[in-house]
Amino acid sequence: MNRIITIGLNTARGFASPVFNFLIAILGIKFFGKENWGTLINVMLWIFFIVFSIGWGNREYLIRAYSKQPSKIYYAFYSNLFSRSLLLPYALLLFIFFPKNIALLAVIMVILMHLYNAMDSLVVYHQVFSAQLIAEVLSFTTIICGIFLSTSFNLESFLQWYCLAFLTKIICLIIALKLWKEKLSFTISLNELKAGASFFLLGLSGWLASKIDVYIIDFYLPKARLSEYQLLITAFLMLQALSAYLIIPFTKHLYRLSDDVVKKMQKKLYIIAVPLVSIGCFAIYIVMEYFVKLQLHSWYYCIGGLIALPSFFYTLDIMKLMKKHQERKIILVNCIGFVVNFILILILIRTYEIYGVLLSVCISQWVTLFIYKLTDKKSTI
Repeated sequence: MNRIITIGLNTARGFASPVFNFLIAILGIKFFGKENWGTLINVMLWIFFIVFSIGWGNREYLIRAYSKQPSKIYYAFYSNLFSRSLLLPYALLLFIFFPKNIALLAVIMVILMHLYNAMDSLVVYHQVFSAQLIAEVLSFTTIICGIFLSTSFNLESFLQWYCLAFLTKIICLIIALKLWKEKLSFTISLNELKAGASFFLLGLSGWLASKIDVYIIDFYLPKARLSEYQLLITAFLMLQALSAYLIIPFTKHLYRLSDDVVKKMQKKLYIIAVPLVSIGCFAIYIVMEYFVKLQLHSWYYCIGGLIALPSFFYTLDIMKLMKKHQERKIILVNCIGFVVNFILILILIRTYEIYGVLLSVCISQWVTLFIYKLTDKKSTI
């Protein structure tokens, strides 16, 4: 029973952020229009990229470190946090692309997101998922207040609301984790970056494979189309991510689980995949067509479902490769997925716009699944 509650809380907190962002985008577009909200998405895209880069694969690296040396959890946490903070000046590049007032707020947001994301490894290890869920709810409430209190769209004001929201989340997690009670002991060393490099490259390859579509749309299509695609792809990425959230509570035990146990977990994911994705697609269709009124053909949603489905079949294959310290194979697969996705998007986007991008992402996902299964089959021979 406790395990079911843990899985439920983890799934809820994992989905809270994308669901809340999805709802915020719907309200933002409804109140201020697709074009205005698209300018905010444009700034956020570059903030997220910088935060991801500074993250340097910290969560996966630290969870492995915690499982190996439980007595040095906070030493590892602080050493990694302060060592990665050496990368923060990278955020100053935002001043090249945006006006000074916007860039300054974007840099502040990078710092706040950097601190908040750093605590994710502790949340997963100590399984304080309920606290993070509360933090996400408070953050969502803050931004919703910003939307309803604003009489007109102002990019600077909304970045301020987002900064306040992330500050709220940081305070919540500090209280939940009781960080002030732990000894502040650390070493700032480039070795932390070297040790986490493989996880960063792993994450970067995955990021390129899964996010390049949004950046290409940001470059090629109007901000209004960017807003529409962001809503649609966010919905299907939430559905795709469900496969990972279902197994995150077991991540810290994965390195100690036998292959037979992992195979049983994999079979359970296979069984629930099609029903979950089908229900999810129908729900997305109802929301998008009857509430948001995107007025898209049903084929868009069928392709979206096919984008989400493969992750249920290859998520644990990724975990098995990580268990064997074969991250290079994952990076290679992600890079192949990225190349396929990138080339197809460039070919299809001018003619088919959003539909072509969705089709490209779908094909790249099934190519990725095929390669993972081929790799797994070879490793068992």
